[in-house]
Amino acid sequence: MLKKISYVLLMLTCMSAGSMMSQVYAASAPAAPGSDSEFPYVELSPSFVTNYDGGGRLRYLKVDVTVRTHRPIDARVRHHMPYIRSKLIELFASQLEENLTSTDGKEQLREQTLEEIRDAIDFLEGSGSEDILEVFFTSYVIQQ
Repeated sequence: MLKKISYVLLMLTCMSAGSMMSQVYAASAPAAPGSDSEFPYVELSPSFVTNYDGGGRLRYLKVDVTVRTHRPIDARVRHHMPYIRSKLIELFASQLEENLTSTDGKEQLREQTLEEIRDAIDFLEGSGSEDILEVFFTSYVIQQ
């Protein structure tokens, strides 16, 4: 009985690994012109976690950011990730509580994030910011 359970677990593990490898291969395949993969999403991971609104108590913000781009600028975004992350941490840490909790404030922060990424690409590459299309907050948690 124990051997059968071990065998089943081994088979499930192998099948899962094979499935993950096919997904990795598919993600690295070149994009067909006109397809959705011509506009890749770049996840700026790990999550951004920073304190904000320097008055009194410590307050924390955790944000997951994903950027939609044109190819081939997605590779440049990945290459310059440390600089982009540094600029975004500065931006997030400088926010006031009222900007982070209101709907309008969140939208303004999303737009500022987009501009910060575009400015970083222009600064580092000389051009290409027009290929940064959109920014999405895929997770947004504040601790007040």
